[in-house]
Amino acid sequence: MKNSCYILFIINYLCYRGLSLGADAVAEGTNAVSVSPTVLAALFDEARAGNSGLRVSGAKVLASQFGVEAVRSWEDPKFTLGGVLSGPRRGRIEEDGDLIYGVDQKLPLWNRPSLSRDILVAETQTQASEGAFREAQLRRDLTKALLRISLVHRTTSFITNDLAWLDTLIALGEEKFRAGTGSHTDLLQIQNEKSKRTDALRTEQNKLRAERAALNRLLGRDLQAPWPAVELPRLMPPVAYSPALAAYAATNEPRLKVLRQEKAQAEAVTRLTQTMRRPDLSFGIQGRQYSGDAGFREGTFTLSLNLPWWNAPKYRADLSRDEAKVHTVEAEMTDYELSVREEVLRLTLATDAAYRESVLYRDEILQRAQQAVASFLLMWEGNRGVLRDVLDGRRALLDGQLMQDRAIVEQHQSLAELAALCDLPDYFQLARLLIQLASPSPHQHAPAAPPAK
Repeated sequence: MKNSCYILFIINYLCYRGLSLGADAVAEGTNAVSVSPTVLAALFDEARAGNSGLRVSGAKVLASQFGVEAVRSWEDPKFTLGGVLSGPRRGRIEEDGDLIYGVDQKLPLWNRPSLSRDILVAETQTQASEGAFREAQLRRDLTKALLRISLVHRTTSFITNDLAWLDTLIALGEEKFRAGTGSHTDLLQIQNEKSKRTDALRTEQNKLRAERAALNRLLGRDLQAPWPAVELPRLMPPVAYSPALAAYAATNEPRLKVLRQEKAQAEAVTRLTQTMRRPDLSFGIQGRQYSGDAGFREGTFTLSLNLPWWNAPKYRADLSRDEAKVHTVEAEMTDYELSVREEVLRLTLATDAAYRESVLYRDEILQRAQQAVASFLLMWEGNRGVLRDVLDGRRALLDGQLMQDRAIVEQHQSLAELAALCDLPDYFQLARLLIQLASPSPHQHAPAAPPAK
């Protein structure tokens, strides 16, 4: 009688544990952080100072700025100094002078210094756009890394809870074996299941260390720097595709901004190449004096130029090459804009698929799996079922919960990628952007202004 009461108590406890594997059953740490705009902004501020990739981008922009300041409006003048050596039948070098000196200055014609400066200014703006593109990628990668940590931590918590459930099931199997209603084979199966769960827990703990190291690298921290637990975010409504959203992304996508700056830089190079077919002019002054009495004898003014017409086909080829580079960037922009619009469609559909999958597991599959585990457990306790059904049902329940959480994380990762396409500070700004795009505007054809960062 005492053993029967003890078994019934364990059965009720196991049924409760089997039915409470959901989100509320996972105990989060008291210092757990959540994926929120405040946390993401703080992490990005830290990464802006510590991330090595952003430091590289900043150094490139600074170097380009110095390059703009280094453009010379006037070339350095050229000074010449020479002398005359006379032979046995020399003339009167006292009259002509035997010391020759002069200065030659290249003239800044055809607006070439300004065009050269325009090229470097465009290059600086391209480097700045590259830096903004890296920042957008870093925001996206930080968000996705934080979401992956939340999923791994969630998985670790579920496996830990399942190990406690298996310990209780082992105690029940031992009690049944002592009472003569259980088998030693069942007890060995439960112990094997616990060994598998213990190994899976070790694997998830190592994966958690790897994900934390990846996040620390993005932040510029030590790879082994500790991290608190990260709470799994809640399921969000899906984002519906709209042409306005695709057009906004095609206007504000950071990589497209880089391509636009590369096109402006290529056009500036083309404008400078067009002037290379014109001759270079140099103005010179030359003087002669006699070394005997240091007297000045004569002065000469010169105007020299090169003859570029001999190489006219080569200059036309240079111009055709630079114009082809402009067309190449334009074609790349067109192709990439189409890929951005396609990516917006894919990501919006992904948010909907993840939403439906999470709701399906939450409202249907997990409910049935919980009922199945409870039923299999009661049947096994009454010797009307087999232990394998209990263990398979428990694994199905655990896998279902992990599938639900994985769908939530995949939805938030898709939202983070969509926010990066729209150049938003975080994906929580998407709701305000969608409202802004849906509301009628007096300037309907103008792209909406991006939300404040």
